Amino acid sequence: MLSDYRSWLVSEQKLLANASHHAYSFGQANMAQRAIERLDQELAGKAALVLERATGEAALQSLDSQRPLEPPLEELRQALTQALDGGA
Repeated sequence: MLSDYRSWLVSEQKLLANASHHAYSFGQANMAQRAIERLDQELAGKAALVLERATGEAALQSLDSQRPLEPPLEELRQALTQALDGGA
């Protein structure tokens, strides 16, 4: 999903760069480039995972029932909690 978004940004940037004789297009191309750079920076060293909400909630319940958790699983539990709370 994120790679599709990045690909779309790149295609928009190329399209806008071809029309760079318009000041608006030049500004939009620069904004697209900054968005690509920011996305790459945010995703560096991270793995994006898309789960159905029900699957994420079930995994979180399972992790909560097995406490105390090893540090990597605790980080996963916290990430799931944040993602599910943020998406509500």
